[in-house]
Amino acid sequence: MLKETYYNQFKGWGTEIPKEAHKVSVMRCSGSFLAPSWDLLRDSQAGRINWEEYEERFRNEMSSSFEARTLMKDIKKLSKDADVYLVCSCHNNENHCHRFILIDMINKL
Repeated sequence: MLKETYYNQFKGWGTEIPKEAHKVSVMRCSGSFLAPSWDLLRDSQAGRINWEEYEERFRNEMSSSFEARTLMKDIKKLSKDADVYLVCSCHNNENHCHRFILIDMINKL
């Protein structure tokens, strides 16, 4: 099953993740192909775009990246038989984190 959580370096895991579960970092700082580009992150953090614009740009970035599409397919296969957590540093702020977009995109594959 595909799940999500956030990692907070000061408080630990946002959700208790079972040891046997697979953890997939989707953070830009970890170099993940499933993270938003630096340009998208900067525009979002500076308030130059709203959530709808962020989501559209992020979906376009993921759709146009061979590496991201390949990883999403691999995660989809893996999540059929195991728990897979997408982990980001964003808190669950009204589902305004790219990990929720990724879950939607992966589930639609």
